Amino acid sequence: MSTRPNPAVRWLAKAICWIFYRIDAVGGVPASGAMLLLPNHPNALLDPAVVWATAGRDVRFLAKSTLFDGAFRPILKGAGAIPVYRKLDQGVDTSKNAETFAAVSAALADGDAICLFPEGISHSTGRLEPLRTGAARMALAAEREGTEVMLVPVGLNFDRKAVFRSRVTIVFGRPFSGRDVLPTKEADYPAAVRALTDRMAERMRLLLVEADPRADAALVDRVDRLYAAARSRPQDPEERLLRRRTIAAGMERLRQADAARYDSVLLRLRRYDERLRRFGLRDRHLDWQVSSSDAAIFAARELLLGIVLLPLCAAGMILYFAPYQLTALIARQVAKDRDVLATAQVFTGAAVYATWFAAIGAIVWWSAGRNAAIVTVLLMPLLAVVALFAIERESAVLDAVRAWWLLRRAHAETRERLKRHRSELADVLDEVHAWLEGTASSRTAGQQS
Repeated sequence: MSTRPNPAVRWLAKAICWIFYRIDAVGGVPASGAMLLLPNHPNALLDPAVVWATAGRDVRFLAKSTLFDGAFRPILKGAGAIPVYRKLDQGVDTSKNAETFAAVSAALADGDAICLFPEGISHSTGRLEPLRTGAARMALAAEREGTEVMLVPVGLNFDRKAVFRSRVTIVFGRPFSGRDVLPTKEADYPAAVRALTDRMAERMRLLLVEADPRADAALVDRVDRLYAAARSRPQDPEERLLRRRTIAAGMERLRQADAARYDSVLLRLRRYDERLRRFGLRDRHLDWQVSSSDAAIFAARELLLGIVLLPLCAAGMILYFAPYQLTALIARQVAKDRDVLATAQVFTGAAVYATWFAAIGAIVWWSAGRNAAIVTVLLMPLLAVVALFAIERESAVLDAVRAWWLLRRAHAETRERLKRHRSELADVLDEVHAWLEGTASSRTAGQQS
């Protein structure tokens, strides 16, 4: 098996990620040196792709051995992946994991970056699952052989991981080491593995927004958008992540400590949202101050750009509406679990769009000849990408125009009233946060006394 990633596979992984998601990357990894990257695992085969696309250096991955027997084998070989033999996979010879450990040790000795998912499974719980001990054992084994290994925690935070063009924030934490727990006696080895595994979990958890994706995740996002608008907080990815971590933890603690207060805050938020929907506005629209001259400049610029972009949008919607809908339909049928739905969409889309391009190419060949068909097939993927970004841009413009028009129609007093409600809700959130901090401090003091 190839030990170095194929540049074509690397490029393909990056292209898929940047097209399917809007990616915010926080932090980074050292440009050289042996390291183990330790991400959570919420999104099946797209998790390695997102890590690879943002790490800034080549990364080799551990992948379950059963994937090497199917259609993914060429991709995994091209990525320089290392098979791991899991007990939970039927018919797998787990004794071969000795080969896995040897391959990892050799790669680390060569200064490679290895990514493995310490949870051992892909899942949709919205929380960090208990870590397996394999990552710690690999790190300690390499240290025993004299290889200094940097351990880099990674947090993958998907807003809506199965939704095309949704946002993912990937956070690379500060590298740390397990050298200090390396045992001198063999009898102490199990305790060292447990200690390093616990340290890994602690460092990874600091980079995650842990919330139930079916309930709390959407509420965390909503509270964050309201609070950021009310307090004029920047949309910096790192600060947004810290806010959402605080909000998610606070919501869970409030629900447990004072359910009535939690329901009261939720009711006030829903009433505020109903008022916003009544006027067709969003939080950020309330702060807009657009003069007539600014509106005129915006209109002139966008009309000129629209002459170019709107035909691209129309062509994209006409040409790609059918394969887009077909991809979504097939993916939902073949993927029953949320953690593999996005992966199913990517691979289903590759097959559906390839077939679509070939069919259109055949029609062009029949009507205009071979050369025209070749040019058409080569240009269609480029048109798809250009049309996608054109549609996103023009949709944002239409949203801005609609909001501006609604703001002009709304009475100034209405806007001020909505801003006041928003500010009052932010005050309530601050009060709840202060109360939770106070109760936590009191509990800690009581335990110490």
